[in-house]
Amino acid sequence: MSWWLKYPTLILLEDIQKVTNIEIPENIKEIKNHIFNILKEEFIKKSCEVITWKENTDKKLKNNYAVIINPVFLGKLDEKIEEVLKNNKISEKSKVLREYLPEVNPPFAISIGREICKKLGIFPELHPNFINLIFIEDNINFHLLSSKTKIQFIRFLMAKLGAFKNIIVPYKNGNIAQNKVILGTLEGGHPSLDLKELAKRLMVFGSCKEVGGYEEIDWEIKKEIWQNSKIVNSMINLGNFLGEKKLLSEPVEIKDLVKDEKLLKLIVRLVNYSRQAEGAFIAFEPEIKPPQEFNLMNGIFIVTCSGKYGTVKSNLSYKDLAPIIPLKNGKVGLIKKEKEENLGPSVEAEEFTLPLLNIKTKIDLYPPIIGVVHLHRGYKIKQFSTKFFEIPIDIKDYPPVGCGVDLMQEMSKYAMKKAVELWEEKKKLPYFALFYVPNHGTNIFIFPKDNLNIYEDPFYYFKEAINLEEVVFIEDVPQV
Repeated sequence: MSWWLKYPTLILLEDIQKVTNIEIPENIKEIKNHIFNILKEEFIKKSCEVITWKENTDKKLKNNYAVIINPVFLGKLDEKIEEVLKNNKISEKSKVLREYLPEVNPPFAISIGREICKKLGIFPELHPNFINLIFIEDNINFHLLSSKTKIQFIRFLMAKLGAFKNIIVPYKNGNIAQNKVILGTLEGGHPSLDLKELAKRLMVFGSCKEVGGYEEIDWEIKKEIWQNSKIVNSMINLGNFLGEKKLLSEPVEIKDLVKDEKLLKLIVRLVNYSRQAEGAFIAFEPEIKPPQEFNLMNGIFIVTCSGKYGTVKSNLSYKDLAPIIPLKNGKVGLIKKEKEENLGPSVEAEEFTLPLLNIKTKIDLYPPIIGVVHLHRGYKIKQFSTKFFEIPIDIKDYPPVGCGVDLMQEMSKYAMKKAVELWEEKKKLPYFALFYVPNHGTNIFIFPKDNLNIYEDPFYYFKEAINLEEVVFIEDVPQV
């Protein structure tokens, strides 16, 4: 049995929600029942409880691990939408999807999900595993659309129909196209899966628990020290470099995804952000030492601030970087900066610093990984080199999940521990390692090599490899 399995309850909603005036064909109900039967069978095989939801259900769940499936009938898309999904003009797609893709207010996660969570005793009421199962007539070969198009379409579905995850069921001639569905997640995941594999991924999501976060530390870094830090300035330069190389996508604004102003205000209030910006990077600063009780690493880490605060990773200023330290309680400590507002760190902050508390190394002065770059990009090695190596993925033990949950932290621990082991096996010669984060992107782990990348610019050799085109980062993230 998988170590991560927490036996989540599968909650299936029988009624299919309509978002247009088109009547729901009988064969859609048959497809829905077929999907539900497979999911039931697979969950029961793993000793998970299955509930077919009815309004008078008053049962309380044994634990908080759950997956809620809400069937939604979209039917045939407007021809303008079908047309733009087939071309590659992103700006044109945005205008058409915003205008012609149906939207509901209140979102289904509120109008339906909140009531279910209340009655079953599940929290939070805006549940991360309330998932829309969306039936769409497939006239454009959904499975063959580009990665960028799928991600964009899924983001619109999330905002307009109200769920953090969506399962697209493309159907044609009364059958599921290619007998596969598309599982869309907030981080940009969009794998095409058969129904048995879908069931397993849903069990993974249902077994996750939100972790981490930050708390403020009562200590302040002087403005002059902060702005003169070579590591801080190397982070700003890295953002500029990645922006010039077009390796950071534009932030996603919720106002660009929905047209109803009331719906926009409601979503922003519910999720507590109006935008998201992908990517994050972090670096060890050995020359700024916090007070002894917080000095667990003999220095501090600098991390990009969360995109929800307006941070644009490709155009960073001093306020867009957060000084942090990992804490033994599973959170990170956010250090104050003199005469500057404290913005919260990227959600990846704890994923990339907490594992270093537990990785044993012979190095005394600094951690074995002094920097991490997280990109929502795939990669190709054009020229193999002793400067870097790849870390093997382990889908069975560390399946795809999103940021900010315990299973992603465990994946990061695995990857960073493996990176250090392989680096030591290679006599500590490589400068960095590449780790494919399944369905999500790439993490680049930077090793301490010499005074140049420890005290001057941790990312020097990583940028050099990009300039020499030894490693090429691509927009399409491989899906598994």
